[in-house]
Amino acid sequence: MNGVPVLSRVRAWVELIHYLDAAGWPARNAVGEVPNRTPFGIDELAHHGVDVVFRPSMKGRIPKAVARRVRARLGGLEYFEALMASRNSLRRSADVVLCWDEFTGIPAVALPFRPPVVSGVQLLTDPSGRSKGFLRRARAALDKMDAVFVQSHGQIPVMRDEWGVPERKLRFVPFGVDGSWFRPSPDGVDRDLVVSVGDDPHRDHETLVKALSEVRRRRSGTRLNLATQLDVDLPPELGTLHRGHLGPLRRQYYGTASIVAVATRPNIHGSGMSVVLEAMACGRPYVVTASEGLEGYVKHGHDGLVVPPGDVDMFASAVYALLSDPDRADAMGAAGRARLERDLTTHTQARHLADLIKEVTGHVG
Repeated sequence: MNGVPVLSRVRAWVELIHYLDAAGWPARNAVGEVPNRTPFGIDELAHHGVDVVFRPSMKGRIPKAVARRVRARLGGLEYFEALMASRNSLRRSADVVLCWDEFTGIPAVALPFRPPVVSGVQLLTDPSGRSKGFLRRARAALDKMDAVFVQSHGQIPVMRDEWGVPERKLRFVPFGVDGSWFRPSPDGVDRDLVVSVGDDPHRDHETLVKALSEVRRRRSGTRLNLATQLDVDLPPELGTLHRGHLGPLRRQYYGTASIVAVATRPNIHGSGMSVVLEAMACGRPYVVTASEGLEGYVKHGHDGLVVPPGDVDMFASAVYALLSDPDRADAMGAAGRARLERDLTTHTQARHLADLIKEVTGHVG
């Protein structure tokens, strides 16, 4: 990561997973459907001297079909998208290629005559279900990446000791959310309502539903609204199962809840991280399962409650305690909002990521 510092702006070519359309994001943001003007607020890098251009979404029926087949054969890795993007003159002339995750980062370093690659890693620290071929490609790609960033402190020792990424190439970049889009609801709080969101395989909705059933047994008005694509059995008398993207309802979904509850299985990558931060931004307290991945993001007793994994009784007790003490719940929600504004927005995320990119490219200023 050494280079001769120069006073100039950095040109970054950004590659996002195929279903995130950066070109259409500003219009969706303008009508209140999604936070930030670009996915993950990556455009905010411009405030720190890094100008970004996003890889265009794949066009055409045949190219899309080929890309799907390649992803299906290679565990989601976007080699075909990377190959097509390699023809773009803006990619070739960029100072750096920024990949948000390993599904774009692993293919990006396979191309010849490329700029330096800075890639995020999301799931390699919890690799269950990945084929030997996927893991082999990942290990070879990590050696070629110019820098690797993670958004969970718990991932650092795993990437260093198990994956062999040298510390000089490894950085922590705090995850952030759009604190101007996610805000406390003006409609007030439903004191009987608990909500949860989540689709990743480390979610433990079984524990969540069992815990809320116990809470409802002790407090009959309690309801659970759960937004997920995962297979889950939610008794209709307990609450409502929401399928599909919440869109503009997401802010109200969090903001009117008494508590946002997230149950997960043990993991290192930080399952539930975005939901916890979105709850904090909306001024609501969380009850969440403890995991290495959430170190630094959750603060037990300050802006929410953290409970052991798989412990239905502890989860139920934490939810019941906050439902029974709305003043405490509101105080935690306010504390979480203040902490998020200070440390956990996309502004903070962009500043840390820009520093890493400048270090890799040798730019300053």
